[in-house]
Amino acid sequence: MKVIITLTICMLSITALKAQSLESYINEAVSNNAELQAMQFGYESTLEKVNEAGSLPNTNISAGYFVQEVETRVGPQRTRLSVSQPLPWFGTLGARKNVASAMSESELQNIELYERKLKLDVKQAYYELYEKKAALSILRKNLEILKTYEELALNELESNRTTMVDVLKIRIQINETENKSVTVSDEYEASVTTFNLLLNREPNARVVVPDSLLLDNVQFNKDELINNPQLLRLNAQQEVLLQSEKANQKERMPGLGVGLDYVIVEEGPMQVADNGKDVIMPMVSLSIPLFSNKYTSKQRQYQFEQQAVERRKVEVNNELEIAFQNALTALQNAKRTVNTQKENIHQAQQAEKVILATYETAKLDFEQILEVQQLILKFELEVVEATSMYFKNKAMLEYLTLND
Repeated sequence: MKVIITLTICMLSITALKAQSLESYINEAVSNNAELQAMQFGYESTLEKVNEAGSLPNTNISAGYFVQEVETRVGPQRTRLSVSQPLPWFGTLGARKNVASAMSESELQNIELYERKLKLDVKQAYYELYEKKAALSILRKNLEILKTYEELALNELESNRTTMVDVLKIRIQINETENKSVTVSDEYEASVTTFNLLLNREPNARVVVPDSLLLDNVQFNKDELINNPQLLRLNAQQEVLLQSEKANQKERMPGLGVGLDYVIVEEGPMQVADNGKDVIMPMVSLSIPLFSNKYTSKQRQYQFEQQAVERRKVEVNNELEIAFQNALTALQNAKRTVNTQKENIHQAQQAEKVILATYETAKLDFEQILEVQQLILKFELEVVEATSMYFKNKAMLEYLTLND
């Protein structure tokens, strides 16, 4: 029974490990990224600023005591209490809230841009891992084939059907392949560390990468570039400036105020009507911006800044189109390279079979077989590299067009 339970646990563990996909790695990176979390807190802060911007100014409360009493007909004034409330011009608070809302939207686009860049980095690091792993597998397979040829050459040498030169040539190729295998293995370990750090986890944590990737026929539309966060962020900045301009127009309007004075009056020696009656005085105030140069200057600043953002949008759009075209061209070239090199591998393998077939009737031409084997190795490595390049550029196109 214990054996069955142990086997079941092992099978579940293997299944869970295999089930971990690129999408799960991306989700893990997004969940664990500290900078993204910090930006989210910053966004929450900007949302609170909307409430702050819609609040009225502080209410003013004051109290005064007459050291020397002010004599009036109804008695001496002893104490004055005042309360007043400044009121912005009609619509000013709404305009301020619109500015704060636009700023929070701009911050949201910053988060979206950072998140998408993080996803792109994870995807490209993942495909880099695939490339190193697949290349290492190919090199190790090639090494086994070369060792088989070495044994064959040694057997032929004992029968005087070949020379030591052929054996040495094979051993040179074995040494070169072993050296390249170690180099690629080291690069793979470095790529694992890079990938794990992107996910904010232990550098030596295990990463599951597929042995092969199949090319697809996904289509990308350049018109979708308008949804790129870089452009949306500039649109949000432009909206902030537009709302700031409207708020500035409200700020230059007169300020209003309402208040109330309450004066405590003591009874005087004269017996008159309302003797000792306290004074209640409602008040209305008006603050007029006679010197409005600062508002005019702000208005011009916002207009100039809007024009600057408009120019940046043109430049960013051009950069996105260039990046889109370069990535699309590279993707198409990579796909064509994969198909071409697969055909070359097939032809080289046919040539290898022809050479090996002659071994039954004549001595084996080790120079030819080594040449063909190196061609097969070269083509297989180019297939892996082109496949990785295809998916890296596919990830770039997804980043540019939000098509993922």
